[in-house]
Amino acid sequence: MAIDAPADLRLVDRVAPYDSARWYLATACRDCSLEAMTLIAAVRDADNLPERAQLLATADAALTADVAFVPLARPWRWSLVASRLRAFQANARAVHPLNHLRTDTR
Repeated sequence: MAIDAPADLRLVDRVAPYDSARWYLATACRDCSLEAMTLIAAVRDADNLPERAQLLATADAALTADVAFVPLARPWRWSLVASRLRAFQANARAVHPLNHLRTDTR
């Protein structure tokens, strides 16, 4: 079945390219209400951080009320590391530098 074929339910499994509630909301907003889409777009144009935070909260509430997106679990990241490595530091963005060795990273 094609990725863009009609479906009653779609599983979205994506790695966020950066830490952003707006990215999460925009990714979750597929076929959501015009109100939610408008609020998510308005976040980008906020003049300051408090206004941005308020718009994010309002957009999240609109998306939740719309029930166009049903989160199955909290977003999470993991790392697999050999126990012999002593200087390991978690990569908060879940980007591995070896991704650039392949062209089919989707």
